[in-house]
Amino acid sequence: MGRWVVAVFAVLAALWLVPAQGRALGFEVSGSREGQSLNVLVEYDGEYGRVSACVFKVTFDQERMDFAGSREANDGYLVSSVEGNMVQVIYSSRTDNDGLESVSFEFKARKGAGTSAASILVQIEQVAAQRDVPEIPPVSVEYQGEPAASSEAKLLTLYPDSGELEPEFSPDTTHYEVSVPYSVTEMNFGLSASPGARVSVNRRKLGSGGSDTLFRLTVTAEDGMTKGIYTVNVHRGEYAAPTPKPTATPAPDKTPKPDPTPKAAKTSSAAATPKAAKTPKPSSTPGPSATPKKAKTPAPDAALAEGKTPKPSDSPAETPLMEVVVVEKEGAGVFDRLSALGCFFIAIFGLAALGTSLYERVNRRREERLKGKRK
Repeated sequence: MGRWVVAVFAVLAALWLVPAQGRALGFEVSGSREGQSLNVLVEYDGEYGRVSACVFKVTFDQERMDFAGSREANDGYLVSSVEGNMVQVIYSSRTDNDGLESVSFEFKARKGAGTSAASILVQIEQVAAQRDVPEIPPVSVEYQGEPAASSEAKLLTLYPDSGELEPEFSPDTTHYEVSVPYSVTEMNFGLSASPGARVSVNRRKLGSGGSDTLFRLTVTAEDGMTKGIYTVNVHRGEYAAPTPKPTATPAPDKTPKPDPTPKAAKTSSAAATPKAAKTPKPSSTPGPSATPKKAKTPAPDAALAEGKTPKPSDSPAETPLMEVVVVEKEGAGVFDRLSALGCFFIAIFGLAALGTSLYERVNRRREERLKGKRK
């Protein structure tokens, strides 16, 4: 008996997890769940050729869910409209594609509403295909086994990043006190909450020194409706001026070492006494010059005595004085210098012409000799 019960429960569990699925004349309809989202997928298998247009009518439970939108899996156009609990979607394909392949619809569960045993009805109408399409019966998609959202809104752990909670944390205790030093300017909390719940904190910064700051931690349950509130009152210490550090006693200055006694300068040796200059010998006293002898008085000429004119004598005393004129040659003029320079160049050119003439004669003789040898 026990084995049969286990087998039955196993089958029910398998059906619980398998997504709903149905088929209607060439169209396959399936449903899937992603958290609080319910998805419906319609796929066309090509039984009637290319489908260029059709109308989808999807009926849903508007008290449990809301229509979130539709999306086609291939190129095409979708126009959606919602009237009450029915969504009408018109599909039209592009002219250059293969027509309809698939269309999906998405629904969201409302807050606080369970989607257990939810169902969605899909109807396909006005199908424009290459071949006639008979009337397609509606397909219902059932969603089984979705548990109701949790309504538990509690903190499971809570600890501040500075200071300690008073009293010690407990999920059922909702108010705490914390004291922190003045150096702490903001407060953060490490925490965890009930499965599916989320937590928000109203602040991070602390007030001025000596003040109290109230932190409110709000826990929202998975159902989105139930909330739990925890408060932490944080007291920040007053400002205390830091004790000034004593100034360090300066180290005594090192006694300077006395300057070394300078060595006595060497006494310079006395300059050598200059030797006395030799006394010059006195110059010899010149002897007395010889007394010139008296010139002899010339005897009167006999001619003068006789009254005759004397003949000129060869004596130099009797020769008349001649004036000597020294002619100093003046410096050479510019014209003289140019003339000399011209003569110099003429001489050079003459020598060059003579050398050229000789060189040409020698070459001619060589050429004549070479010609004679060749012959």
